[in-house]
Amino acid sequence: MAPKLKTFPPLRHLPSGGMLHTRHRGVMYPPFMDLDIIERLEKTWAAAANDVFICTHQKVGTHLTKRFLVEILRHAQRDIPDCIYRSGDIGHGTVPWPEVMASQHGMDHFHHHLERTSGQARLWYTHTRIEHMPFQSVHAGARFIVVTRDPRAVAVSQYFFYRNHPLLDFPHHLSLDAYVELFLGGDLYFGDYFTHVRDWSAGGPPLGDPFQVLTISYEDLVQQKAQMVRKITAFLLPDFVLDDCEVAAIVAATEFDRMKADISQNPQSFHFNPETFFRAGTVRDWEQHLSRWAADAILERMRDAALPGLTDP
Repeated sequence: MAPKLKTFPPLRHLPSGGMLHTRHRGVMYPPFMDLDIIERLEKTWAAAANDVFICTHQKVGTHLTKRFLVEILRHAQRDIPDCIYRSGDIGHGTVPWPEVMASQHGMDHFHHHLERTSGQARLWYTHTRIEHMPFQSVHAGARFIVVTRDPRAVAVSQYFFYRNHPLLDFPHHLSLDAYVELFLGGDLYFGDYFTHVRDWSAGGPPLGDPFQVLTISYEDLVQQKAQMVRKITAFLLPDFVLDDCEVAAIVAATEFDRMKADISQNPQSFHFNPETFFRAGTVRDWEQHLSRWAADAILERMRDAALPGLTDP
């Protein structure tokens, strides 16, 4: 079992109860992120040309995207003796959440990670809004992969994830319909989902060039795996080409049951129990859980948003 994360005051609850959090720039953050550390990163960290960020709201396919990228880089960097991705680990030790890494382990640990990965592509993931990215500057060579997902599925996945998370003090009397009302209100961890996707997909400040951003969908990662392997590879490594056998191996490694089994048998630095937190791995599981009211309310907001990757399948 992974060690329990440290939490950092000042801690708050929503007015309706539960959802333990802090606030940074008016936005809810989980209680295991140190706001002082975040401010230090914002003032001192210069994101480098070799930095690759997976940018998602919560429960939008982050772990699946990490698996795609780690598997691609295992093949692309196979000639690098100390390639950090050689083991296939998708946990915090290999693909960290920068604010959490620095909060939980300190700035010395964070800088050590920068040093040991300086000669290779360096993967991060974040749920932060684009204007709140925790760096002082970003190199034009850095890359950002934005993942979207049908918000009906996002709301359902967040609901079950938060209910099971040991640190968030989720109010267990809260129904899924009541959670959808909070979801549509936008004042949850990392803010409004639709605003998050809109701003990341536009690739505005602090990014200098929209070509630094690739927007993909969770649905495509599930249903069009081979195409997505080639698309992501072309974005990150335009001079590198995977052969058909390599693509097939990556596709197999990103299948839901294979991922779940691999992590269950060898979690490495992956911190969640996949038996609890890997629920379905499909694109329409929301149909089994949402009421007609909730599905229609989210669909109306989704259509109004008219954002990249957010269409009614």
